Amino acid sequence: MHYVMADVHGCFDKYCSMLKKIQFCDDDTLFFLGDAVDRGPDGIKVLLDIMKRGNVVPFLGNHEDMFYRVIRSIGRELTLDEKIDVEGTMEGWVNYEGGDSTWAAYNALPEETKQALLDYLGTFRIYTELSLNGRRFLLAHAGLGRYREGKTPDQCTSEEMIWERMDYDKVYLPSVFLVTGHTPTGYIDPAFANRIIKKNNHIAIDCGAVFGGTLGCLCLETLEEYYVS
Repeated sequence: MHYVMADVHGCFDKYCSMLKKIQFCDDDTLFFLGDAVDRGPDGIKVLLDIMKRGNVVPFLGNHEDMFYRVIRSIGRELTLDEKIDVEGTMEGWVNYEGGDSTWAAYNALPEETKQALLDYLGTFRIYTELSLNGRRFLLAHAGLGRYREGKTPDQCTSEEMIWERMDYDKVYLPSVFLVTGHTPTGYIDPAFANRIIKKNNHIAIDCGAVFGGTLGCLCLETLEEYYVS
């Protein structure tokens, strides 16, 4: 089976409980749509776990994007523009985006693990398209930002697919289900707090796990929903 999960945000216990709940095994594939890290205490543990699993396909979330920008600058000689960008990212990430726990845990790692994690983050996808059981899906952390009619996924920038928020009241691609995290479902529609939203060819799966909500997971073959509180 093919599963989709996102926005664990350091909730390692919920993540492990979900893998047990879906009975995740070597024959399955998990598409992890980003934001393993920050806000919660154990984001590095989540990243290290998915890194060791050959059947987890990782995607870049905005929180991995900030983390990656910072750690890939370490030990490099930066231009002035690069230095300004990294310093600004670091300040916002640690002080306002919950990156302090990730930064502390990363710095406690052995050097070889730090390098392996840096290399791994460089492999993360921005989006994927696939077909299963007659349904077409597009998977991305945030979706198709700044969308206009006729705009195709390959015309979207990585920033748009990692950072921008979508209008879930609008159908973007009539023949494709857009599966995204990034925006907690309770913010999209309070009636769906702690639940996956399926409407207008959107499937929003960030159920606000780190904010006291549930961790959601979806099976793409069956569209069955799974939850861990």
